[in-house]
Amino acid sequence: DMDILPPPTDLRIWIFQELANSSAVMLHHGTVVGSGVLSDYLKGYEWLPKLFAPDLTIGVKNCTDYGSIYSTTVHELAHASHFARVGCDYWDPYIEYLAQAYFKTAGQTYGDGTGQGAGYCEVGETWAYYMESKLFAERYGGSMLPIGISWWFFPQIFRGLDERGFTRSELFAALTSEVHSREALQDRLLSLYPTQESVIRSLFNRYSR
Repeated sequence: DMDILPPPTDLRIWIFQELANSSAVMLHHGTVVGSGVLSDYLKGYEWLPKLFAPDLTIGVKNCTDYGSIYSTTVHELAHASHFARVGCDYWDPYIEYLAQAYFKTAGQTYGDGTGQGAGYCEVGETWAYYMESKLFAERYGGSMLPIGISWWFFPQIFRGLDERGFTRSELFAALTSEVHSREALQDRLLSLYPTQESVIRSLFNRYSR
């Protein structure tokens, strides 16, 4: 009923009581495991990790009520819908960026926005934080909360477009496999909605690093 692509079928979700962080690694659906060094190491047995590996991990250590669990879960499900559109070729560099950034910045979840793959993260998190805010407001009432605005990317862009009449399906339509940078996202939105050029450019210009 959201008019966006749903997450893949057979979605495997693990809930961790003692972890605070969550993720949409999509391992059960073939990310990372099917690429690079790990694939070579597992040659002929790439299917084995898929028997056990999760697609989404939900860390509930810091969740104090149902609303916080709901907020976290819909964020990761929004990622899963994005994955359903773009597939493993898009998700592998996304996950690899997050893993490398986490260690490079001593535990900062999204790194500092530099390095190979940062654009994948920027587009993906812009969408997921927007959807988290949107769905939380629809369920619990009130305006969309400013979730995710403290990072180096800007979910405010999608929230601003939403406030100016864009639907979530119109925004989701821009999340194609070629869109893995801020510039590509803006270009895609402009090509899809040329009559809204001034609104799109205004928001991208307002929220820039």
